[in-house]
Amino acid sequence: MEVTLKFGSFEKSGSKFIGIINGEKIEEIKGDIFTEKYDRTGNFYDISELKILPPVTPSSMLALAKNYGSHLQGEEPPKQPEPFFKTISSIAAHNDEIIIPKDSEKVDAESELVVVIGKLAKNVSQDKAYDHIFGYTCGNDVSARDWQKGDKSWWRAKSSDSFSPIGPCIETNINPENLQITGKVNGNIVQSCNTSEMIWSIPKTIEFITKYVTLFPGDCIFTGTSGTAGQISPGDLVEIEIEGIGNLVNRCV
Repeated sequence: MEVTLKFGSFEKSGSKFIGIINGEKIEEIKGDIFTEKYDRTGNFYDISELKILPPVTPSSMLALAKNYGSHLQGEEPPKQPEPFFKTISSIAAHNDEIIIPKDSEKVDAESELVVVIGKLAKNVSQDKAYDHIFGYTCGNDVSARDWQKGDKSWWRAKSSDSFSPIGPCIETNINPENLQITGKVNGNIVQSCNTSEMIWSIPKTIEFITKYVTLFPGDCIFTGTSGTAGQISPGDLVEIEIEGIGNLVNRCV
């Protein structure tokens, strides 16, 4: 892979495309970013001209529960990674709205690093895990706490429409083991952590998941959240900032 850069998905006048991001300029590319078989078109756009889409469309999406000690609230750390599924229909893009369900009493935003898989991954050992990663993006694991506690499964608590914002881009050249993550609600910092605080590392998580579930290029893994997440309500502005990647911003309605 070239020493890139950041990739994103965009729309202009109804036409969707993948682009390489260089500051405020986007270069349209043609082809498959996961196999690295793509051509640079030489067509450049200002990012202000474009609608930013979710940077990837996964076939499956998982998230880790209880992967930061500060989020355990006195519970014992899990004896193994604890992934759960989030539905693809819950994905939202940078600047999309987060829809707060009227019948949930408490909804939180969770700021998380998201791993984007780059090639088929099955029975991947820890020492080979990074070979199967394409890059990283920002994620918000929106969570309806009353449903999370009251329902027998987390299907709506974690996967209601718009409950999985990701973006705004995929960074392919970064060390994910030492990144600062900041979550803000209306400009106030509600979460702050470093990825070095994870209980289960990214390689261990990939080894564990792919023992049972095959991952495909574009699939996503939310790697967990820290501390006490910020409660959100209609009208709130939520920002997830990850060092070296960027800011994921969503307004609640």
